[in-house]
Amino acid sequence: MRMLVIGNDKHNSQWCFPETSVLFYNPNQTCTDSINDSSSGFASDAASHTYSKTSMSTFKGSCSDSSESGRVSSREPPWSGTKTPAHREPNHYNPRDLNMQYRMSTPSPMSHKSSSSVKTTSSNRSSSKSSHISSHKLPTAPPVISYKNPAYEYQLDKHIEEIQYNIKRIELQDGQQYISSKPKSRHHKPSLFDLVTDDVIVNIFSNLPTDQLCRCSRVCNRWYRLSWDPLLWRRIVINSEKINVDKALKYLTKRLSYNTPTVCVIVERIILTGCEKLTNKGLHTIAKRCPELRHLEIQGCANITNDSLFEIASYCVNLEYLDTTGCPCVTSVSLTTQVLEQATAHHLRQIYLRFLDMTDCYALEDEGLQTLTLHCTQLQHLYLRRCVRIGDAGVQAIGINCPYIKELSISDCRKVTDYGVCALSKIGDNLRYLSVAKCDKVSDVGVIQLAKNCRKLRYLNVRGCEAVSDDAMDVLARNCTKLKSLDIGKCDVTDEGLQVLSHNCSQLKKLSLKSCDAITDDGVKCIAKKCRHLEQLNIQDCHLTVDAYRAVKRYCKKCFIEHTNPGFY
Repeated sequence: MRMLVIGNDKHNSQWCFPETSVLFYNPNQTCTDSINDSSSGFASDAASHTYSKTSMSTFKGSCSDSSESGRVSSREPPWSGTKTPAHREPNHYNPRDLNMQYRMSTPSPMSHKSSSSVKTTSSNRSSSKSSHISSHKLPTAPPVISYKNPAYEYQLDKHIEEIQYNIKRIELQDGQQYISSKPKSRHHKPSLFDLVTDDVIVNIFSNLPTDQLCRCSRVCNRWYRLSWDPLLWRRIVINSEKINVDKALKYLTKRLSYNTPTVCVIVERIILTGCEKLTNKGLHTIAKRCPELRHLEIQGCANITNDSLFEIASYCVNLEYLDTTGCPCVTSVSLTTQVLEQATAHHLRQIYLRFLDMTDCYALEDEGLQTLTLHCTQLQHLYLRRCVRIGDAGVQAIGINCPYIKELSISDCRKVTDYGVCALSKIGDNLRYLSVAKCDKVSDVGVIQLAKNCRKLRYLNVRGCEAVSDDAMDVLARNCTKLKSLDIGKCDVTDEGLQVLSHNCSQLKKLSLKSCDAITDDGVKCIAKKCRHLEQLNIQDCHLTVDAYRAVKRYCKKCFIEHTNPGFY
């Protein structure tokens, strides 16, 4: 074995390859390089202490004589021979040597140098390493083997991934700095409304009142678009006491004026029930901007007067349905003075209402009712319940001026007498529904006259008319054979009147005998046997036994019985 001792000369302290002498030669480099230096830039696993300047390297291989000092005849390392030292096993390697061989055979992942540069660097490091081995008289270096350390590769891959992650994080911070300042929003869960079509949602919205529909428009962009669909705004429904209805109507009619700036032609129905804050100003807005209005309900609006109502009747020429229930300041329905002055023909003075409900309009009198009937000659449904100031003069005007009346209610109008009822008989067969309940001045005279002229009567309510007796029932049953509902509560009717009804009015479905003291089981049994289609029977406060109750249950299977006798259960 030959021993080569390399001194402090810089030309003899490293391998002198022709390629590396040009690429990696450093005139200031000395033989005192640390064992931790690496061409890849990563620190070695060896200790970081410094060795002495004079080092010795021991290796096995063919080399030149002592005159050539550090030159080598071959470009491969001196220990690349095939012979193995006699004192070591072939597979017994020093761990430090293994680490060096791995470094020499594996290029750095952070460097893009050529294979020649890797070889040159490895030769320089092996020269320094050989000096250290020679100084301690270690055995000859093992032959070069192909060895890969999995732990080392894993550390390199992990380090590369960390660098890439940091680069992406920096790019995101530069491009989206505002994201870090905002709180993290919760994940949006899909709603059931996202799964249905627009037509289904519009159909659902059509069942909502206007105030709820406006709230839905504030949920999202899709709901905003769908909530203002013209199909949903054919009617406006507001049922709130707290909403400023005047302001709401002004905004809605302006918002719904799509093609015409001042006119809202799509609104046909307006329902303002219980809107106490509604004033004449709101109705003025409706009259000016809703010329196609056909249906108007203003129940319980105490601030409404005749002026605004006249404007509605004048400018909404297609108005057919008007409900002013509970408006105490309304005394009539007519056209404005300006419209009446400009009207030259009779038809221009007409209001084409079909339905009018003025229940609980306490200020309505005969004079106002006469004016109403003069302008509303096309009325078919008129309800004047509890208009206590109405008398025979007003009722007579109805019979003369409104020949198309089908349903009329003047219940609780205690000033009406037989004279007024006889005037209503002039309506003839068009009259199908009449209620004179609690008009205690009506007697058999008025009912008989009514029955003779109004043969197509279907509903008659004379509850509380104590002067009505069996005589009126006899004429009524013989002339109005298609009668379906009859209320004779508190009337002077006996079993004879019920027997006549049962024989002639077999289609009777509703019958009220409440507080008829003269009725017994015989009359009720007769009704049960003949009127098999009876659906509702009121026998409250009647002196009947269980036999009458059982007879009704036996013959009228679907009949619902109202009673106050606990023995019937």
